[in-house]
Amino acid sequence: MVSFPDNYPLEIFTLEIPLDQNLPSVMAKHVQEASLEWLQAKHATNQLLGKVELLFRPFLRWLDRSLERLFTEGARQLKKDIDLEKAGLQFITYQELQISVTETSDPASGVAGDEDARNSTEKTEDVDSEEEEHQKPIQSDEGQLLEEDASHLVENIRISDPRRGTEVKLLGLRLGENTATVTAQRITVCLQCNRCKVTADLTLTGRTACSAQCDKCDAGINAAFRPCMIHHYSDVLGYLDLQNATASDLVLQDCDLTVGCLSCSEEIPVESVFYGQTKEFNCENCHSKLSILAESTRFQYIQPRSSSKTGPSGVSYKTIRDPAVQKGKPLPDKGTCKHFKQSHRWLRFPCCGRAYACDVCHDENQDHPMELATRMICGFCAKEQPFGNGKPCVSCGSMMTRGTHTSHWEGGLGCRNKVKMSRYNSTWHKLTSLAKFSTRMDDGA
Repeated sequence: MVSFPDNYPLEIFTLEIPLDQNLPSVMAKHVQEASLEWLQAKHATNQLLGKVELLFRPFLRWLDRSLERLFTEGARQLKKDIDLEKAGLQFITYQELQISVTETSDPASGVAGDEDARNSTEKTEDVDSEEEEHQKPIQSDEGQLLEEDASHLVENIRISDPRRGTEVKLLGLRLGENTATVTAQRITVCLQCNRCKVTADLTLTGRTACSAQCDKCDAGINAAFRPCMIHHYSDVLGYLDLQNATASDLVLQDCDLTVGCLSCSEEIPVESVFYGQTKEFNCENCHSKLSILAESTRFQYIQPRSSSKTGPSGVSYKTIRDPAVQKGKPLPDKGTCKHFKQSHRWLRFPCCGRAYACDVCHDENQDHPMELATRMICGFCAKEQPFGNGKPCVSCGSMMTRGTHTSHWEGGLGCRNKVKMSRYNSTWHKLTSLAKFSTRMDDGA
């Protein structure tokens, strides 16, 4: 149902979807909210441009183009709500929580008002005037106390452990239908020393911090891991607190994970998860099919929040650096090494799950037989993708290796040098003259 205000088109019209249709309320609410957002954004743009536009016909065109997308998003929200209901969970928005807090605070204020009214009827007018003067600050104090209580109730729901340090996020994460949660019990991270740029592997758990020394410069490295719970609404594996080092890679193959089953709430330990490969297994209790897939890992340093109440924080900003490998930015030396200067990529070897620039670099740092790489990381944008020789990057379109064609003609597929093949070139002219002279000598003979 569409209702137009009296001063339309100076104000936008409202849209309401009746609930008596054969449509879930979640999907109807999503379509209504998305339509309202589009109308408000369009109206705000027209106000900035200083023009007035009839938005009903453009809205119908937008709705016709976006109806499939809106219903798909609404169906996804409906599926998430059904999964939460099966798991015995309930999602409450901040607006609903704030409304419930205000409703609980209203009866208390009403009772206080009734008591004040009864006391005022029993006293004289002079006393009433004096009480009114005293009751005004008291009522304001009570209102402040109620607001503080409501704010404390809201603050208790917030996460006690704030986002800080280096965030470890699994990109391209896909959890199975019966996979509820994923938690990391132990991870293996490849750290790079801030002083000498030497990389080394370090195994961390969520219980205690770890201290180590660089093999080259003997610099002290401190690291701690704070795990988070991965679910269908979050792909953050945890946070790293690093000192004198930066994170460059996560060896997912050597990480110990715990997967929670949505059917029976049982937790199953999982090992040997590879990038780009779906890990499928069954629940040990109810035998439900579980699966997990991760394409790559992204490290993102979170800047500390500056608070005027607590004063300047004791964090040394000189030692804080961004992670060595960031999506969208080139790899160190654009992925090249001393063995192959024209190869702008890193190869991830399935034998150890680590990424190196070439097979020679792998053999120099590892003591096990090398297996052919199945995935690679672009040296120009750090996008991890399946291995493909002679193919451009799927993200930035750059060629990571030199083409397979040589500088010869090759029937038009090679690189033809028009300068050297010109008939006016002196070298070419000398060669043709010698060829003609030799031909004449052969004919005379």
